[in-house]
Amino acid sequence: MNPNVVGKGNGFEFCTYIVKFIEEHYKRTPIRLTVAKFNLRAIHLYEKLGFVMENEFSTDFAEFITMIKKDKL
Repeated sequence: MNPNVVGKGNGFEFCTYIVKFIEEHYKRTPIRLTVAKFNLRAIHLYEKLGFVMENEFSTDFAEFITMIKKDKL
């Protein structure tokens, strides 16, 4: 998403479009994402979209979680 529109309430609609596209074009393919653990706003959005935490890992720079999509929109 363009950084100029981040934080203005567009994330849910934007991510919903992406998830629906993946579900329609790649049927029965699991959807998995990685997000920095400190990015609480993004994590909250992904949870609203039906993602749940799958795993955690760290690098030299940050901690991350992987999330998988559990339900349909």
